[in-house]
Parts: sequence; structure tokens; C-alpha cells
Amino acid sequence: MICGKFFTRLVEFFSENWRQLLAITIAIVLPASLVNFGRKTFWILLSDTCFEMGVFFLFAAMLGRWGKWLCHITFIIAVIDFGLSFGNYLAVGQEVSLHTFYLILGTNPDEASEFFSFYFPISKVLLWIAAITLLCLLYFAKKPRLTVGRKASQIGTVVFLVTAILCFPSLKRDMYYWFNKTLPIKYLIILKDYEPLNKVAENRHDIPLSEVSTEHPQNIVIIIGESFSKSHSSIYGYKKDTNPELAKLADQGSLLAFTQCTAPAPFTHQAFKNIFSLWDGNVKMVNSAKEGIVNGLKKIFMPWTNKDNWYDYPTFFDVFSQKYTIRWVSNQNSYGMFDNVQATFADLSDTIWYAEQHPEASSRYDQVVVPALDSFLKNDSLPTITIVNLMGQHEDFSNRYPSSWEYFKPEDYKEYPAHQRERLAQYDNATRYNDHVVASIINLYKDECAMVFYFPDHGLDIYESDPNYVGHAADRSQKSWDVSCQIPFYIYVTNSYQEAFPQQVEQLRNSLHKPFNTKNFIYTLMKISGWKLSQETNKDDQGLL
Repeated sequence: MICGKFFTRLVEFFSENWRQLLAITIAIVLPASLVNFGRKTFWILLSDTCFEMGVFFLFAAMLGRWGKWLCHITFIIAVIDFGLSFGNYLAVGQEVSLHTFYLILGTNPDEASEFFSFYFPISKVLLWIAAITLLCLLYFAKKPRLTVGRKASQIGTVVFLVTAILCFPSLKRDMYYWFNKTLPIKYLIILKDYEPLNKVAENRHDIPLSEVSTEHPQNIVIIIGESFSKSHSSIYGYKKDTNPELAKLADQGSLLAFTQCTAPAPFTHQAFKNIFSLWDGNVKMVNSAKEGIVNGLKKIFMPWTNKDNWYDYPTFFDVFSQKYTIRWVSNQNSYGMFDNVQATFADLSDTIWYAEQHPEASSRYDQVVVPALDSFLKNDSLPTITIVNLMGQHEDFSNRYPSSWEYFKPEDYKEYPAHQRERLAQYDNATRYNDHVVASIINLYKDECAMVFYFPDHGLDIYESDPNYVGHAADRSQKSWDVSCQIPFYIYVTNSYQEAFPQQVEQLRNSLHKPFNTKNFIYTLMKISGWKLSQETNKDDQGLL
């Protein structure tokens, strides 16, 4: 008797709300299914979603009229998640992650516009709008058009319940797995890692230094590129001639190209916090959902347990501003929607020059920094460290170089699939133009006693992990992460510098094939400049010297 009443309630709820249940299911499962299609995880995802919806169906039906409100609330949350997740899938073929929010929140209107024009052609925008519209039409459709008979409702209810039972998840999937599938908690866990950049300036440190050499270079230039993958540098064997000018300097022996250099992470925010601070933490792909969620929940509900915040550590500027005047010259933007990490570190410099703030800088291509650097050089008081932050090969690649620098054409890439050729040509053109800009900066200092570093914050995945993917490292793909961390690293030493510091230059030549991660750049530069931290650190031996 009781079972009969309960089943009748389920049938009535199914008859009245099957459209809503279907719309919620599609909103939850479609983006993740597209990302995981062709993998073992695809079937696990479908199975778990069937189980989840079966539990949701039972719970909503037992609530009676309140069950409708539960459906409404769930649909609103699900369709918001669908908009973000499906849009992210259309853009980069991935699920929403913290890296998505770094790209969104850490950018500015100009970069956001480029991002959307690069990843969202009108066809994708229309598809995104159509998908959301169809979901809403399905959910809110009028009953007379989409009613089902009692017999069909009974069959549907039985199928729903039997499917949920058959899809009962493996006992290996613990509570942390389900936390990550619960939408409000999922986004809470993602957003809790967006870090308070303002604390970097608040937490300045006095760092005692010890002199390890009486020879202190007076003129150091650090050029930070953007999104330059080592695999597209002809200096490292790429078959397209993307580095003609720097290759000549390498042939002459004044440019040292290090072969085993990697970036700390394939995203600007994560890379910069390693390069420009003494934080000893590791940035890695979190392959364990449990590990990520446990750490996330601790940061949210027990923030006092996390005592290793990178922004609490001394920075590059705390170390070197004691001995050098530090200048920051940038063609990047000075702000983002929620600030950005480059601007955070730039604000710690003694002087800052942004191309965007100078009307005379009519072009925003990277060549715009060269006249500014020339002007500073003529009026420099040494010792000085000049940091140059370029746009490099940042997406959209076609916006990174003037039309006159369109050296490579899509037809030059006939050995590649047709859909890759235009992007490859654009990326290589941006790389060749970047080569010219870096060589132009080096040329300014050729008659000085100077050392010039060049390395990008990270690389990109240019169809290397997946023939259909180009962009920042794809989440949950270790191969994409790894290829995006392979970067070029050059040191240019002028003739005067080689004469003044012959032993140091010889040591660098002997280190060309030494594994090196740019998170240890501070320690390398300390040795080159003749200083070290008074307190010993195990990172002292991880630099190039």
C-alpha cells in the first residue's frame, strides 16, 4: 500500500516535471561529456550523472510541491554552470578551472576582447546562445505541448529508477569526488585560490645579503617574453626560420642559448609568483581530486592552517633593490579587471614605464619599448636592473606583429592539417617579430658592459598534445602542461662584459645543457651580481652557476 502510494507520487512528479529533469540533466552533463568524449572517464561521467539524477528525482518527488522549487533553483545553478562550462569548452576544449578564472579576472578589457575574438568566432557565439536558449525553452515549455500519458510516465519512472540503481557508483569514489561534482562547492573550491595580490606590496622584507665576489655587474637587463614555446624556436631546431637575428648572435658566441630550461607553470600568474619571489612552493597540476578539494576546503574554512602563502615571502625587489635601481618597462597593461600579477610586481620597482600611458607610443607592438629603453640608457645612473615585459606571442597571435611582418603564410604549412595552418603561420610570425624586438633591445646595449637575459613566462601548447588544441596548457593533460613549460632561455653578454667577467661567462658556457627552472632565476642572478642571501638556502645550488 505504502509502496503503491510512493510509486504513484513518483509517477505524478515525473509526468509534471520530466522536461525540467531532462533540462537539468543536459545542463549538468553535456559540457563535461564533450570534454571527456572518447575517454574512459566519459562513461564514468554518464553513469554517475544518471545516479545523481535518480537520487535528485527521488528527493524532489518526496518534497511534493516544494520539489518544483528545488527544480527551479537547481536549474538556475545548472544553467549558469552550463553557460560557463559550455563556453569554456567551445573556447579551449576544457572544463572550467581556476586557470579559467585567472585568465578572466587577471586580464583587462583589451585582452578580454582579444581573447573572445581569438577563441569565439561568431559561429561559436551563436552556438552558445542557441544551446542556452534551447535549454530554457525545454525547461519552461508550456505543458499542453509536451505532456506525456500516465503509461509513458510509469515507464519513464521505472527506467529512471532502474538506470539509477544500475549506475550505482563504485565504492572507490569517495566524498571528495562528489564534493567536486556539487556545483556551488565546485565553484567555491575554484575561486578560493584566487590570491590577494595587494598583500605583495604590504609584506615588504629586509633581506640581509652577503658579498661573495668583489665584481658586481652594473648594467643588467631582463626581458620577459610571453607565451613563447621552445618548440617554435629555430635556435633549438624548429624547421621554420623564426629566430634569424638571435641565431646570428648565437653563432657569434655572444648569445648563450640554454637547452634544458623550463617554466614553473604554463600560466602567467603562477609563473610570475615563482620567478619574482623567494617562495619555495611547487606549482603543479593537481591530478588528485581528493588532494585539491581537501586543500581547498582547508583554505576556505580553516585559513589559519595554510602558513605557506607565496605573497608572504620576500620578492625579487626586496633582494635587489638594496644594490640596484630597478626599472620596469612594459608593453603589457598596467591593470586588469582584478589587477594582474605583472602590475603587482611592477609597482615594487623604482620607476615604471607603461606603453599604454604614453600618447607618443602610437603603436602597441613590442617595438614600442625600444625608444623608451634607448632614452633611459642615455640617462642611466648605474647600477641598474631593467625589466622589460613584452606582449610576445600572447593570443591573439595575429595582433602581435605589424602586417609588414607577415613572413609565413598558411600555404607554407602544407605538411600540417588544413585547420592548423593559419594559426601556425600567425604564431611563427609573432615569434619572428619577437626575435626582431629582442635583437633590437640587445643592440641598444652592445657597446655597454651589460648582460641581457631573455625568457618567456611560459610557453603554449601549439597542437602538440592534441591536433585540435592550441592555447594555454589544457587542464588535466600532463602532456599539454609539460610542453607548455618548455621555454627558450638566452643570455647575451656584450664584448665589454666578456672582457670584464671572463670566468663568469665561461661558467655560463659550461652550463648550457644544465637543467634549469626559472623559479630559481633569483638565485642565478644573485650569483652573477656577486651577492647571496646571508641565510643559507637549498636553492642556492639550483641556479645556472
